[in-house]
Amino acid sequence: MLDTTLSKPSSHPASLYQEALSGPGGAWSCDLATEVLSWTDGVYDLFGIQRGRTLHRSMALDVYQSQSRSEMERHRAAAIRSGKGFVLDCQLRSGGRSRWMRLRLGVSYDQGRPIRIFGSKQDVTAEKKMWDGLVTAAGQDPLTGLTNRRAFEEATRELSRQASGPLGFALAVLSIDDVETLRERHDHAGALACLRCLGERLARQFPDAILVSRIGGGEFALLLRIGGAGALGATLVSAHRLLTRPVPHGSGAIELGLSVGAALLKPSHRDDPKRLFAEADSALYVARAAGSNCVRVFDGMIARPAVAARTGTVSLSPSRS
Repeated sequence: MLDTTLSKPSSHPASLYQEALSGPGGAWSCDLATEVLSWTDGVYDLFGIQRGRTLHRSMALDVYQSQSRSEMERHRAAAIRSGKGFVLDCQLRSGGRSRWMRLRLGVSYDQGRPIRIFGSKQDVTAEKKMWDGLVTAAGQDPLTGLTNRRAFEEATRELSRQASGPLGFALAVLSIDDVETLRERHDHAGALACLRCLGERLARQFPDAILVSRIGGGEFALLLRIGGAGALGATLVSAHRLLTRPVPHGSGAIELGLSVGAALLKPSHRDDPKRLFAEADSALYVARAAGSNCVRVFDGMIARPAVAARTGTVSLSPSRS
């Protein structure tokens, strides 16, 4: 969800701000010395705050969903330190209504010192619904041909009944990093090409998987037969290198980042299969917090870095074709 490739805006902050004013949504700025906010009407409307009302930064922060607020604050601080702008999709909640906002941020400098951040804020709720709507309720994702989330969850519930059996199973959740940036740089067709290619690569790398699914947006999931946490981590690290190869598109290629979280099926999941998803999602969150484009495996109360095992120790070897 993050684009850190925007150029340092010290040489042309005025033109960037004018671009924000004329673009979709609304423009905003924040004086870093006083943290005084300035919004156009479109931003007031997006946040559900009365137009013209005196703004305090805490008022805006209260509208962010907690995880989005944490991500925004982290990227904001990094942008002020580095001078590099970013694009981030954030979830807002105001008046009982949930919305998605695309935040663009640039940094303005005076004599080498950051004095102001500014940019645009755009409502992308409809776009999010359209994107996630590609995953239908018919059992199959029409874009990749893989099973969809509903079918995957049903399979996971069925598998959980075997949690105390002799075989080892695991769930891995994979999320394309910076999906919004992919769409912005390479248009909708480029982003779709990445989804199709990743779906094909997953099916090819894990031919013995119980199920390979696209579960929504840029997220995929795997149900695997696996021998333990070490083998699971080694398998996913090995596959990660192959899955993240640049995706051919047009006359060039698209760089692809992939965050992966995984968890082993345990007897405790037999009566609560949703916990397996929760643990894999927790590991995925840790992978993103660690800088994205990496693998983490849930182990007890934490998600540990996955380490590639030595030759011969991986119980499920991905195909390298």
